[in-house]
Amino acid sequence: MRLVFCAVIVQLLLYGGVQAQQTSLLMPDDSTYNVIRELQEVVVTAEKRELQQGNIPTALTVVTPRSIPGENNPDLRNISGIVPNFYMQESGLKLSTPLYIRGIGTVSGTPPVGLYVDGVPVFDKNAFVFDLYDIRQIEVLRGPQTTLYGRNSINGLIHVNTNPPAHVFSAQAKLGYSSYRSKNASLVLNLPWQHLHQKCSFSYNQSDGYFRNHYDQDRKSNPSDSYNLRYQGRILTGKEWEVNFGLNFNHSFDGGYAYAAVDSLKENRYLVNYNTPSSYNRDLLSSYLNLKKEWRTLMFHAVSSYSWSKDKQMLDADFTYLDVFDNLKKSKQHLVTQEFNLQSIADRQIDWTAGVFGFYKDLINRYLATFGADKAYLLPMDLDEAKYENHTPTWGIAGYGQLTVQDIWPGMSLTAGLRYDYEKSELNYCDSLLFSGQNQYMKYHDTEENESFSAWLPKFSLLQKWNDQLSLYLSVAKGYKAGGYNIIANEMSSQLVDLKYKEEKLWNYELGLKYFSRDQRFNLNAALFFIDWKDQQIFVMGMMGPSIKNAGDAHSLGGEMDLHWKFLPHFTYLLSAGYTHAEYYHNLDKSHEGNRIVMAPEFTCNTGLMFQKNVKTKYFRSMAASTTVTGFGTQYFDEANLLKQEPYFLWNLDFSISGKHAEFRVWGKNILDKAFFAYMLNNPVGQKLPAYYDMGQSGAPARFGISVEFKI
Repeated sequence: MRLVFCAVIVQLLLYGGVQAQQTSLLMPDDSTYNVIRELQEVVVTAEKRELQQGNIPTALTVVTPRSIPGENNPDLRNISGIVPNFYMQESGLKLSTPLYIRGIGTVSGTPPVGLYVDGVPVFDKNAFVFDLYDIRQIEVLRGPQTTLYGRNSINGLIHVNTNPPAHVFSAQAKLGYSSYRSKNASLVLNLPWQHLHQKCSFSYNQSDGYFRNHYDQDRKSNPSDSYNLRYQGRILTGKEWEVNFGLNFNHSFDGGYAYAAVDSLKENRYLVNYNTPSSYNRDLLSSYLNLKKEWRTLMFHAVSSYSWSKDKQMLDADFTYLDVFDNLKKSKQHLVTQEFNLQSIADRQIDWTAGVFGFYKDLINRYLATFGADKAYLLPMDLDEAKYENHTPTWGIAGYGQLTVQDIWPGMSLTAGLRYDYEKSELNYCDSLLFSGQNQYMKYHDTEENESFSAWLPKFSLLQKWNDQLSLYLSVAKGYKAGGYNIIANEMSSQLVDLKYKEEKLWNYELGLKYFSRDQRFNLNAALFFIDWKDQQIFVMGMMGPSIKNAGDAHSLGGEMDLHWKFLPHFTYLLSAGYTHAEYYHNLDKSHEGNRIVMAPEFTCNTGLMFQKNVKTKYFRSMAASTTVTGFGTQYFDEANLLKQEPYFLWNLDFSISGKHAEFRVWGKNILDKAFFAYMLNNPVGQKLPAYYDMGQSGAPARFGISVEFKI
C-alpha cells in the first residue's frame, strides 16, 4: 500500500514537471509590502543553509515574536496551536513538560523534537523552557529531521534564531505587568567596538501563581521566579571568516506540581491540598563558538558548545494531604558537542552538505524517597526511606551527507540524504533501603551496564516548483531516538533490576504544497502525512516514581495547513490547523490496541484577524491589533483512554502602538476564562484510596497584561 501511495505521488510530480516546461515565469510585484511578503521572503536556516520556505521539501512554520498571543515574555509552550499539530503543555513544569508533534512525543525522557538555539543543540527537555526575548524567529520543521540532526529529532526540529549583535550602538528596555502579580523586565544592549560586534542582554520574570494550597492556609502553590543573562559576540575578519561566540546563564524557580483529585478540581479549579511544599530549581550555563568561512564555491562551518546544568526537585509524590511519601531529586550534567560541516555554495545545480557530529554527556541523578506515617496506602513493606544514585555517561558520533540536484527538468529537484548515528551509554546504578526500626541502609540493587545504539537514517524527497509561487513535494524519511536507562527501579519484589529501554523508530511519508500568490497577499502551506511508529517509549507512573518503557507500535496520520490572507488593505486573516489520528495497532497490553496515543490532541488550531495600520502622531508611527482563537481537540492522558479532556477553545486579544523609540502593548489570553484540564494521571495511592486515583491539573485561567518598551 505504501509503495502504491508513493508511486501515485511520483506520477503527479512527473506530470507537474511536463506542465512546468510550458509555463512562463511571472515576476511578483516588488512594490507590495505586507505581512504575507515578509513570510514568503523569510530566510530559513534549519536545513544548515539559508533557504527560502518554498525550497524546503518539508512542513515548516516560521513563528515571529508578534505572532505569539499574550504573555510579556513567552516561551516555547506558548506556540502550541500556532504551529499545526504541535502541542507543548503550557502549564507544565520546566523539568518534564510534555511535547508532541503529529501525535509523536513523550511526557518524560529524551524529547521527540530537536532544539537548536543559534545553531547550538539543546539535548534535554529540562532546558527547553526559557524566555523567548530578543529573538528574530522560530523555525519549526515537522517530520523526521534525523538525517541532518540525528537522535534528538525523531519527528521534528525547533530552531530558535536570536537577533545577532548589531554594528551600531542600540539599547532596548522593556517592563511588563500582568495578572497574578506577574512582573517582567528585559534589557538588550548592542555595544560594538571596531570589528567586534557584541551584545549583552538580561531578562527577569516573577509571578505569584494562581494555584492555592488548602493545606498551607490557602497560600499560592505555584509561584515562579527566573532570570537570564546572555552575552553574544561576533567578529568579521574581512577575510571571509566569521566568528560568533556566546555565553548564557539561566536560573529559575517554580512551585508546584499543582495536582489534585479530578472531582475536587471540577468544584474548585485552582485549589490543591498537599502536605509537603513542592518546587523545582534549575541552573543552566551554556557557551558556544561558531566559526564560518566562505570560498567561491565552498563554505566551512564548525560549532563547538559546552553546557552545564544543575537542578533540584522537591515533590509531594502522592499529591494529597496525607503523609504517604515525598521525593527529593538532584541532578548534575555536563554536555560537550562538536560539529564540522562542509557544503557547496547555494544556487548551483547540485548542492551538497556533509558533516560529522559528536557529543559527550555526563549525567548524575540522586533521588531520595521518604515514606511517612500514611505509607501503608502505597507500600506493601515497612519502609522509611529509599536512596538511589544513577550515573549515565553517554557519548556518540555521527556522519551525514545530503545532496540536492536542481532542475532535473524546469522546477524539479531531487534531495537524498543519509546519516549514520552511533552512541554508547553506560549505567552505574545502586539503591539502598532503610526499613523501620533499623539505623542503617541495606543495599538492594547494584548494577553496572552498558549498551550501544546505532541507526542508518535515510531521507528522500522530490520538489516541483512553478514560477516561484507554487511548489509540490513528496518526502520519505526515517526517524530515530536512542534508548537509555531509567533513573530509578520501581520493581522492589526482586533484587534483579532491568532499567534499560530500547530505541524507538518511525517512517514518515509526507505530501505537501506551498503557495505564494503573485500579488503577495495569499500564503498557504499544507501537508498530508502518514507515520509508522515502532517500539514507542512511553511514560509510566510506578510505585517509586516515573519511568520509561517500550509499549508497542502505533500509526499516526493526518493533515495540516498554515494560511495567511490579506483580504483588505489593513486586515489579514490567519489560520493554522492540524488534524492527527494517532493510535496503537500493537501494544503490550492487548486491551490498549486501537486506543489513542496519550497527550496528543486530535486537532490543533489558531485562527483570527490581524489589523495593521500606519499612524501619524508625534510619538507613534504604527498600530496593530489582533483577535485569535486557539483550540485543541480531544486529548487522552492514559493508555486505557479513560482520562480524557474534551475539545476546548481559548480566545486571545492583543493591541499595540509603536514608534521609533517606544511601544505600548496590552493583551489578554483565555479572556473568557475557559476551564480545562492540562494534564491527568493515575495516582498509585488510588489503589487503596479510590477518591485520589484520578488526579489532574487545571489549565491556566484568564490572564491580562501590559508592557512598555523603550528603544534608543
